[in-house]
Amino acid sequence: MSSVERFLRLAVFSCLFVFTASHSLAQVVATAPPLSTDLADYNNRWDAFGGFGYTRYTTTVGHQLNSNMLGFKGQVTGWINPTWGLTASTGNYSGSVALPANVTGVTSASISEHMILVGPDFRLYKQPKYTIGYHFLLGGTYGIFDTSFKSGGFEPNVVNLPNNQLAFAVATGGSFDYSINPKFSARGIIDFQPTHYGLAFQKDVAAAVGVVYKWGVLKK
Repeated sequence: MSSVERFLRLAVFSCLFVFTASHSLAQVVATAPPLSTDLADYNNRWDAFGGFGYTRYTTTVGHQLNSNMLGFKGQVTGWINPTWGLTASTGNYSGSVALPANVTGVTSASISEHMILVGPDFRLYKQPKYTIGYHFLLGGTYGIFDTSFKSGGFEPNVVNLPNNQLAFAVATGGSFDYSINPKFSARGIIDFQPTHYGLAFQKDVAAAVGVVYKWGVLKK
């Protein structure tokens, strides 16, 4: 066999090999699953949370009075980098508290509080589908305690509730975000949330569940 024939045969076999390999590779690429579109990349500049909120209000002066308060919680976070940012939070809660026998004759009172808090927020543990965070927020809360006493002309302090006032508040705790897609996550929050109405701290706890919307891009 001449060198020309050997060359032609080698060329034919090489072409067949390249064609077969290319066809197989194309099939693999065509059948490969698309890249996931539900993973968080934690490169968003902002996120906003809104959802259902709960707080357990507990007095610590005189008779211990408790109330399960429900309402709305919202947060906006500006991220400095993928690990930490600054959060502004609002919580608006209302409920009723059972009262012991008293001179007013009122057996239960409607109460509400409205919070504005700010502070640092940290993503302590990040995974493509979820993250665990920690925050420490400081600010104020305005409590309204006289709704059930206005007609009688009594002040709430007669039944060991604080009078209406602006008070110091803290929210420190954790959050869990589960990525729905790059723009939306589901979030759960648990906080120790003490307030300082009157002359004592109220040792409140709070929780919230809702949805996070993310937008903007951090500069690299």
